[in-house]
Amino acid sequence: MTNRCVGSTTSGASHTSNTTSGRGTTPPTGGSGSDVPAVDRCAGWMMDAVSERFALLCRGGKVAIDDPDGGGFRPWQSDSGGFVPADDKDFIITCDDHLYRGPSIGVYPLFMSDNDFWVYWGCVDWDTGFDESHVHACNMREVLRQLGVAAWVERSRSKGCHLWVFFDGALPAVDVRHGLIAACDLVGAPTTEVNPKQVELSGRGWGNGVRLPYGYLREPGGFNEMIDTDGEPVPLAQFTTQAHATRPTTQAWKAVTALWKPPERPRRVGGGPTPTTGPLEGLAAFIRRLGPEPSPHKPTGDRSVALWKLACAMTRQGYSRQAMMQELRAADIEWGRKFANRQDCTQQLEQLLDNAYKDVHQ
Repeated sequence: MTNRCVGSTTSGASHTSNTTSGRGTTPPTGGSGSDVPAVDRCAGWMMDAVSERFALLCRGGKVAIDDPDGGGFRPWQSDSGGFVPADDKDFIITCDDHLYRGPSIGVYPLFMSDNDFWVYWGCVDWDTGFDESHVHACNMREVLRQLGVAAWVERSRSKGCHLWVFFDGALPAVDVRHGLIAACDLVGAPTTEVNPKQVELSGRGWGNGVRLPYGYLREPGGFNEMIDTDGEPVPLAQFTTQAHATRPTTQAWKAVTALWKPPERPRRVGGGPTPTTGPLEGLAAFIRRLGPEPSPHKPTGDRSVALWKLACAMTRQGYSRQAMMQELRAADIEWGRKFANRQDCTQQLEQLLDNAYKDVHQ
């Protein structure tokens, strides 16, 4: 990637840890492995202030390029063969392009430091139609506000909403995921797409990435922008200024994480109806045959949504857990192996069934 930054690090730019009393975890080194915290590596380069703040909010492990005509959403591989980091000085340039010229990008949030996995932000995605998704997002934003955490609602470019939380330092991925799930449970919002979706990486790939807001192809006041409590669009400069100034601390997030409870494995009470076995019938059979439904933004369909619908339908129809696991495994393989090649495949499908059970029976 060509470095188009003007100038060099400014005099007095600190390359020390930015940990202060009560201001969060010591930032790990970021995805590129440098000993300089990512926040300080970015901060010394002369670039549009909006782009700089945007990069500081959205940094993470690796960059994804969003190219619907050239391979879709995928890790961005540089000319040298490596993958583009989302935490160095060039990430500011990449964000500047994303905002004003293209290409649009996303970020894979996880990166490893000190044998643990960390993130700088969390995001929940609802694609259940704008009206329903907006209700979930606003409820989440309000409950987080009451817990002392600022959150931002984006009208996504498909058919729903994203809720974002940008932290003032790196947090363990497991704490961010647990906190977001706990807040969703508190307001009855679905937890199918809570990012980070993984809390560790098996060594293959970068996990799940998320498209960043304010892509250059957006129409101001439309999709892919943050919206305020009145549903009005938030201009880019206003968003970056306010979001940067109100980033929650590690201490603030502890109040959210404390609400998390491990999901109870569903157990059938003795004497109840006999679990359904055998070939799928009814709605579950229809979803299984239909598979992921194509959309303009996902021509091959959304596998996560299809698996979620199948899990919920089978749960409502009373299939045994063993039968549901078998069907989900078979569907996952047939629909492109979203989980099948991962070491945590069983864990992911078990979690999917647990969440489906909670959603159906709550």
